[in-house]
Amino acid sequence: MNVTRSKNGFTLVEILIAMALIATILSMVYGSFFATSRSAQDCQARISMCQQGRTALDQMARQIRCAYIGTAKDEKLQETATQQKRVVREEGMNYFTGNGNASNGEILHFVTTYGFTEGEKKPTKGLFEVTYRLDRREDALFLNQRRFVGITNKTQKMDWKLIAKDIEYLELEFFDGRKWQRRWDDEDEKKLPSAVRMEIGCRDEDNRQYTYRTVAQVSCCDHSTGTNTETLVSDNKR
Repeated sequence: MNVTRSKNGFTLVEILIAMALIATILSMVYGSFFATSRSAQDCQARISMCQQGRTALDQMARQIRCAYIGTAKDEKLQETATQQKRVVREEGMNYFTGNGNASNGEILHFVTTYGFTEGEKKPTKGLFEVTYRLDRREDALFLNQRRFVGITNKTQKMDWKLIAKDIEYLELEFFDGRKWQRRWDDEDEKKLPSAVRMEIGCRDEDNRQYTYRTVAQVSCCDHSTGTNTETLVSDNKR
């Protein structure tokens, strides 16, 4: 009597082939997911870095555009022919100083009519004394802002707020109406700069560098010394 046996199950070869196919499919899916996830993270990092750089430059530019210099006191000098006026500087206050290579990191210090308040979108009214400090050890940009009282209070503790991080460098140039220069001191120049050119370089965790530039024209300065928009635009394109 012949007995027919049914063939159930899989052979070892079939199981190995199935496992190989499943492993291949899983590796493809995982690879695609990993690449997509990595790309999304890179994109988010770039967006975050861009927003940070642009926001920092925009804030600095707005405050610089509204830079303020104190009202001069007039002292009449009696002379034989005519009476002339000479400007007497208010003592104890620098209204605008800037140096991108300052040893203490305080690259900008000036008085402005544009103040920022946390949690408010609109600027706060009044006069403010602001100082920007670049900490090269932490690669971070900090801001100290306080109400302007007419004289610098050197004994008051600075309240530094983080503005931007991962800052590789920050370059500043000041336009005097004829040429750009690296440093500015209103006590020497006797005026505000006509414009300030700023460049920020940032670097992310993957060593990718991002550069942001802008030029802020100072609204309150005297542009009668030869400053014109064409010169500023031309210099900015170089």
